[in-house]
Amino acid sequence: VVVFLDDAHVADASSWEGVDYFARNLGDQRLLVLAAARPGELAENETATRIHLALEQEGLLRRLPLKPLDLEALGGLAEAVLEALPPRALVDWLADHSRGNPLFALGLLQALIDEAADLTAPALRSIPEELAERVGRRMKTLEEAELATLEALAAVQARVDLPDLVTFSGLPVERLAAVLEQLARLRLVREDERGRQLSYEVAHPLIQQSIYERIGGARRRGLHRRIARVLLAAGRLAEAAPHFVRSAAVGDEEAIDALRDAVHQAESRGTYREALTILEALVELIPEGDERWLDILGALSWEAEWVIDHRADTHALLGIKAMTTIGALLDASWDPAPRATVKFRLAHFLGWGSGELDEAERACAQARSLFEQAGDRGSTLLAENELAWLRGLRGDYAAMEAGGERVGTAAEAVGDPIAAIQGFHTMGHAAWIRGRFAEGEAGLRKSNAIAHSEGKVYRVTVGLISLASCLATQGRVAEALLLLEEAKTVNPGWRDSILPEWESIVHWFAGDFPTALARAEEAEARTVGELSKRRAIGVVFAALAAAEAAQTAQARRHLSRARRALGDRDWQFFVDACGHAEGILAWQQGSPSAALADLRGRPARILDTGAQPFAALVFLDLAEVAAEMGDVATAVGAAGQLEEIAERIDLDPYCALAAMGSACAALAAESSERAGESARRSVDLLSGSDWRAFRARALHLLGRSLLRTDPAASVEALEEAAGTFEACGAVWRRDRARETLRLLGARGRKAAAAGRGSTTLTRREREVALLAAEGHAAREIAERLFISVRTVETHLANVYPKLGVRSKLELVRRASEFALNQ
Repeated sequence: VVVFLDDAHVADASSWEGVDYFARNLGDQRLLVLAAARPGELAENETATRIHLALEQEGLLRRLPLKPLDLEALGGLAEAVLEALPPRALVDWLADHSRGNPLFALGLLQALIDEAADLTAPALRSIPEELAERVGRRMKTLEEAELATLEALAAVQARVDLPDLVTFSGLPVERLAAVLEQLARLRLVREDERGRQLSYEVAHPLIQQSIYERIGGARRRGLHRRIARVLLAAGRLAEAAPHFVRSAAVGDEEAIDALRDAVHQAESRGTYREALTILEALVELIPEGDERWLDILGALSWEAEWVIDHRADTHALLGIKAMTTIGALLDASWDPAPRATVKFRLAHFLGWGSGELDEAERACAQARSLFEQAGDRGSTLLAENELAWLRGLRGDYAAMEAGGERVGTAAEAVGDPIAAIQGFHTMGHAAWIRGRFAEGEAGLRKSNAIAHSEGKVYRVTVGLISLASCLATQGRVAEALLLLEEAKTVNPGWRDSILPEWESIVHWFAGDFPTALARAEEAEARTVGELSKRRAIGVVFAALAAAEAAQTAQARRHLSRARRALGDRDWQFFVDACGHAEGILAWQQGSPSAALADLRGRPARILDTGAQPFAALVFLDLAEVAAEMGDVATAVGAAGQLEEIAERIDLDPYCALAAMGSACAALAAESSERAGESARRSVDLLSGSDWRAFRARALHLLGRSLLRTDPAASVEALEEAAGTFEACGAVWRRDRARETLRLLGARGRKAAAAGRGSTTLTRREREVALLAAEGHAAREIAERLFISVRTVETHLANVYPKLGVRSKLELVRRASEFALNQ
């Protein structure tokens, strides 16, 4: 007999007396009593506490702490509530906010549903009401000292060492120790002991937030001010700053002075995100026109490398208002140097943060002029370099390349290594994006050499990333991958650069779509806040990789992130790159007409910026979709553009793309012979190339071209194409190649079947596929194999493309082909 007592923390005394009786008097019976309880609330039940502690001491009861739910279990829980597969973003959000606590996860899910929140980008306006009420009831049982300590911990919003907590709470250490012991017993506070160091925090972020929201406004400000003063007295300015912000009113002298010093300290240490966050807070505390802004100006570093390195990302948005406010105070009577510094920072924040390029260019031109007036040659060159970048952001890469080259040459002539690093990098980066690969590689290698000799690790890292991208886009992928590894070795802090997102571009060109996706997932997991504009192109290539891998949900998520980052403003060619990915996704989803609409006009606009390699990618897809739709004029036009690009770039990979475009145009015109000649030329040009996926596409075109004239050669080409697509993780294109093989009679069908089947499945995938083929529902399979429904669905999502089926119905119908039970 098994007796299960749910919610035992609310059981009355007679129920617990019954448990005690069973344990002591029925020891020789086959009876198991299981009691599920919340430890914190169980501790408030005197009878329950007395009995379960006594039984535990006598060895009659064993405590089994339940582990937090992992991602898979949270996904299953969300699926059960939503009755649909939850978005990955939702599962990640639940994991972050619930920390695997099923009660909190359910509460959060229900609150999202009640607020009609977007489950692909989950956020709540307030703590779930039920949770807030539960925490409120528990707080009413606390003594005054316990409540004060809990509120102090909630206000700190971080783990606190015991000596600091003594100061924050105002309690003697002996009294505080007893308070903390009780709060830990109630599971409201977590204690962490490392060596001789004791620290404490509120047991769960949701409990912390609920407690914090219950503190009255005046008491909350008082708590933050006390914490801020303690930290300031200890010289911990960075930690004190946010507490001064939360405790201050407009014009608060003590807070403003402390924040000014904190900005100066952050700038000195190069912790720019911290500096910008404080600047944003000061906008709320210092009125416009108040001359205390000039004190803030004095706290800023005039030679902040993070500004010229464009590291601020989305934090750049936080500095716009502060720089505008300070700039308004600096009239023409002021020394030009500080005025130039403010204008230069404002230009950076506008260009790389909000994307207001007209305003950014005006501010940067003013900064250059003011630096010239101040006689600061080095800063003048840096402002000139920033102007070159802004022209590139506007979509004029030729002007960007020319501007960077002028800066690099001038800096080299006057012996200014910092400006030389920046100028040659700008020139090289713009050159390779234009398809001027030799010039781009030379500029980047020169910039990297100077950066290395000057010990500028971040510049070396960014230079290696750009050089790797340059090599990958000209077909030298193996060299590019080595450069990525070198960048990670050179700089242990490489994750703070654009490498996490941009390495997806290199892996995409390598035809390694699973790795491109995996790197994008890792980068997304580490991202704090929203994606920045400069990182967005890497995420677009992750979306392209997801489309190739037939991972539609992932593709849409990455596209959504990129679109949010770029907004509705043109920024380089990135907005049209998003449109390219959307077109490919529509094509992969079986809607070539929608794909054609998405792609039409995109490559021409990208070409207008000068980004020839990226325009070529889109022209090829446009040609292939147009051929599929029988749109001869569009296919011929795209092929013509590819020929022109190939003539200008004059490298085998781009000549191969042009040949593929010609093959598409010939197929659209139903000229198999011309199509075969062009496709064969493309295959030959890509033989031995690192562009595996493009060679597979050329083979697929060759196979299609030979369908009627040479079936045997067609089978051979299509078979190789399908195998290469398989190796690349290009599930969608592999299936297209196999569908074409089936048109070639018995031999083609045999070849198509040879590349798929149960031999490609893992053991667990085979088990799931067999049960699904027998007609079992996902929930039945989950119960049979002791896994979650979500896991079943994941396995089936992997099984379908491996077996070349599109649904469970097709799997059932064709099960005999796959020998799943062998």
